[in-house]
Amino acid sequence: MARRTEFEPKASDHGWRLNIPAKFSATGKRERHFFATKEKALAAAKTYRKKRDEFGHQAQAITPSLAESATIAAEILAPWKLSLVEAARIVADIREKETASTTLSAAGAAWLSACEGLRDRTKRNYRLTIERMEITLGVSTMANIQADEIQAAIAPAGTTGAAAAERIRNAKAFWNWSAKKGWCNADTFSGVEMPKASREDAEIGILTPDEASLILTTAEKHFPQAVASFALQLFAGIRAEELIRLEAGHVTKDGIDMPASVTKKGRRRHITPSPTLSAWLEKYPFEPCPNWRETAAAVRRLCGWEVSSVILNERIKSGTMPKLPKSTRGIWPQNALRHSHASYAVAAGIPLENLLFEFGHAGNPTLLRQHYVGRASKKQALDFFAIVPEGAEKPQAVKIAKKGVA
Repeated sequence: MARRTEFEPKASDHGWRLNIPAKFSATGKRERHFFATKEKALAAAKTYRKKRDEFGHQAQAITPSLAESATIAAEILAPWKLSLVEAARIVADIREKETASTTLSAAGAAWLSACEGLRDRTKRNYRLTIERMEITLGVSTMANIQADEIQAAIAPAGTTGAAAAERIRNAKAFWNWSAKKGWCNADTFSGVEMPKASREDAEIGILTPDEASLILTTAEKHFPQAVASFALQLFAGIRAEELIRLEAGHVTKDGIDMPASVTKKGRRRHITPSPTLSAWLEKYPFEPCPNWRETAAAVRRLCGWEVSSVILNERIKSGTMPKLPKSTRGIWPQNALRHSHASYAVAAGIPLENLLFEFGHAGNPTLLRQHYVGRASKKQALDFFAIVPEGAEKPQAVKIAKKGVA
């Protein structure tokens, strides 16, 4: 029979010492308590004797099955040197955090509501990141989500590029905000790794002539109000942020007037449209496209690129669209429309000096030469500029090469 614990205080150099066995301590480990006076030590001993007696009565009521379970649990915990009491406290703490937490979808909705005062572009990027995380983690409790799950949702192993890095920054802002709410542990996100940069990241991505044609024909079919906007980016290289500020009166038969209020650099420029662009603008006169960014994302997604589209998701929810086609073309190349125009224009024989002004760059054309020269062949360039609306006359190579800017 085990010896009965008497809880007798002993005098020591540090005061009156009271030894507390592991089964009676608050930590589940053997402890030593010291008291300044014998009276305080005796009072504490009395409390522990009462606890000992209560423990004895409870032990008598333990069923054989519970005792067997406790023995098995102790064996499982032995390699980690944890007592049953310690393990119980750990589990209780986990359950308490889970109860105080919420699902990722609910946390994401709350965070997006809190971001209402931010710029539209920032809110849109945050929303796209949350939607991407919701695909696999939407119903998961924030307190239970691990770093490798976050990594797999927003930037799986092998992912590169600025878009993935931006998703990680957005997700980190969301995670830290949620941690302040008590829904998750902020340290969890430290296990999420930024994509590693490589030399290939410096290479621009362009569309093939077939892909450029697919963008325009898809827009014609589903979003005709966006065709002119796509044509201006593909065949004039206008930046997306400039396109949003462009007005109908800026685009005429004489050319595209880009006032300082429209251009990114704040310097006016005028673009003489190529025969290809003129053909598209004749059939689809330019009018600012409402909700351009979301509309452009919907067209790219319908073409098979891995792009999140709020418009298409809403159509699926409303039942007006059955489901999205499978993504078969991978990640959309950043600034693909503008880069495609420049690459094919150079290959078609348009001077770099003309392209320098048309693109709104300052200085010499070294950067343009580095990025765009040799990216496409002459044949590909001619195929690209031969993309015109159905029934329109395809431009001759000499007309393309002589395109100028004023």
